[in-house]
Amino acid sequence: MPIVEAYDDRDALEPLFTAEFEFLPRIGEHLSREVPPGYFVYFKVVEVWHRQVTAGGSFLACMLLELSD
Repeated sequence: MPIVEAYDDRDALEPLFTAEFEFLPRIGEHLSREVPPGYFVYFKVVEVWHRQVTAGGSFLACMLLELSD
């Protein structure tokens, strides 16, 4: 299962959150994330990319999210 780093800003140095997914989310899909119990925050996937973790090493999936009301 892919580990994905989620960002809410292109220039962010730290991810908004990191999560394990059954599948790699695609552009245009929506995600809901439970914050305090009973409340959800909704995001739209705007961009997906892969960054190399170490030189010559493995890649990590990343996605840019947009808050969706």
